[in-house]
Amino acid sequence: MGRGDVPGEFEQVVLLTLAGFPAEASGRQVYEALGDATERDVSVAAVHITLGRLEEKGWAERRTSDPEPGQGGKPRRHYSLSEAGAGVLADLRKQLDGLWTQARNHPLFGGDTGA
Repeated sequence: MGRGDVPGEFEQVVLLTLAGFPAEASGRQVYEALGDATERDVSVAAVHITLGRLEEKGWAERRTSDPEPGQGGKPRRHYSLSEAGAGVLADLRKQLDGLWTQARNHPLFGGDTGA
């Protein structure tokens, strides 16, 4: 994974949130799931902007539904994790797992103190 291919921290959180849905989710569903899982105070707009950026990078896919009468007649956007996005998450996990393996040796994480 090249340097430009690494998602930022918030992009990672949104990608992981998308990965928690078996199919697709609306931006509102992603926002709510992200808030529930992380207890972060984020705006709906930040989630929508990030979903758009993930789509541009090919890490998420978007489907626009037909307008629904009960929702003011607006079409709704639904997002899903793309194969490329799943690959990015898998690469990130591999990297982080390696780093956590090393960090376990640190005394603050219960590793050997050398005494």
